[in-house]
Amino acid sequence: MAQTRLRVFRPFLLALYAGGLFGLAWSATAAAQAPLPKIWTGVYTEAQAQRGRDVFLNRCAHCHDERLTGGDGPALIAGQFNRNWGSRTVQRLFTKVKERMPPGEVFVASDKEKLDIVTFLLMSNGFPPGEHELRLDADELSSILIVGKNGPEPAPTGALVEVVGCLITEGDDYSLTNATAPSVSSMDDVAGDAKAFKGPLGTGKVKLLDVYPKPDGLKGRTLMAKGLLIRNGTATNLNVMALETVSATCP
Repeated sequence: MAQTRLRVFRPFLLALYAGGLFGLAWSATAAAQAPLPKIWTGVYTEAQAQRGRDVFLNRCAHCHDERLTGGDGPALIAGQFNRNWGSRTVQRLFTKVKERMPPGEVFVASDKEKLDIVTFLLMSNGFPPGEHELRLDADELSSILIVGKNGPEPAPTGALVEVVGCLITEGDDYSLTNATAPSVSSMDDVAGDAKAFKGPLGTGKVKLLDVYPKPDGLKGRTLMAKGLLIRNGTATNLNVMALETVSATCP
């Protein structure tokens, strides 16, 4: 059974991005030298996003504000959107909207309407429309990463990230080996993120800091760790906020 350890953590500062455009940094020169990520090629239509806007205003704006700047619910634009969804797939975003929004009233909109809402969020964060509508196809949605024009950017020190790897002990220390590269994440749904992970693992090593309670019973499992990223030269450390079992064994 999956085991989650959530921890209280101190507020920390993350860079905010100006305007309504998605806040991942990119270089126009570098973007011109490589193919654009799929999300920048037009994966939905303007008409579809307009339909999504209409549903959003009727069903979602009372919590997230009609400007997407947040209220009872989080902001869905600019820096907050980046922190929650940067380097994740459109399928993951759609799954969140489909299965959990609005809280307690998930059936007030159809799956198609919720997909339209997702396209409205993409348009609001600067991703351009195209000629074909985004379809209710899990494989297609999973192939679209929410990234800047240069593709995934390395997570900066201080970012809230997730890492998956095999738990080992080294004296009194804990580390994840065969670890994936740290990717920007959120504490929104730790169990859901662990369940959604399909691999593969990576080749890195991440030292886990301030782990409580001690995870000795999880040694030898494949775990997802979430926390604040601390880079120290070539070493990668994680100030742990949650651990969740991905698999009871390691490859």
